[in-house]
Amino acid sequence: MIDILMAVYDGGEFLGAQIDSIISQTEKDWRLHICDDGSADGSFERACEYEKRFSDKIRVTRNEVPTGSAKGNFMGMLKNSTAEYVMFSDQDDVWKPEKIRLTLEKMRDMEREFPGSPLLVHTDMSVVGRDLNVTASSFIRFQGLNPECKSLNRLLCQNNITGCTMMMNRALVDIVKDAPAEEMLMHDWWAGLAAAAFGHIGFVDIPLNLYRQHGGNQLGAVNNRSVRGAVRVMKRSEETKKRLSVTYEQAAKFYEYYKDILNADSRGILEKYIAIPKMGKAARICGLIKYDFLKQNFMAAAGQLVFC
Repeated sequence: MIDILMAVYDGGEFLGAQIDSIISQTEKDWRLHICDDGSADGSFERACEYEKRFSDKIRVTRNEVPTGSAKGNFMGMLKNSTAEYVMFSDQDDVWKPEKIRLTLEKMRDMEREFPGSPLLVHTDMSVVGRDLNVTASSFIRFQGLNPECKSLNRLLCQNNITGCTMMMNRALVDIVKDAPAEEMLMHDWWAGLAAAAFGHIGFVDIPLNLYRQHGGNQLGAVNNRSVRGAVRVMKRSEETKKRLSVTYEQAAKFYEYYKDILNADSRGILEKYIAIPKMGKAARICGLIKYDFLKQNFMAAAGQLVFC
């Protein structure tokens, strides 16, 4: 069984299309948990209509006290999940019919290769506009990300795993589910770090959902490979420094939370990364290069070294 967790907040305009796309999946062994975080646009009522129609597949709840964030809502649902596998769903995307099936096939291949290990599988997706017209066929390439950068040292400084594309197995869920949301930059980044530290990560190089950009996204797609992107990084130096700073903070919190169960290799990597901001400028640059704590494309890495 697969639990699909959908965090909802004022998503009524697109919510129906996303639920419909999940109902239309070729893989049918799933249940959908929708949790509303205090919507005022009728999203909760719309979701409840679907629950009435598909009571055997859909469960709808509402947070009595809103968490105020997608990560808080997702982590609240994750604590209560009992399924063998868990997927996250945004409220405004559209899933391609074979998304669950192909992700699950990759997961089972990995389970045969790494029996008993915590595992995460993620996929590519297409970036689309409000009307679902494709603006970038590959989110991974548009963002200048490299899914082969899946080791802990590479993921500490830059995430390449998007929550709405991922599936976790039970072993990984049990490691992640009780972690405090307030310590995370995002739930998907934390899950990726846990998979890298304790298990393995797999990637399906097929765009399996339509990632809708409509101006209200909590996080959106940005072309980090473009000259315009590089200029933006250079102009917004303080913002860039802050983006780097919070990765060290998250690493320190991750280390503190899991320090009693980390293996020696993961412990060493985290300790080296956490130590970097305490060094002088030249030593920081040398440390980032020596231990391969580098972002995933040339422009992003160059900005990282300039503002580290």
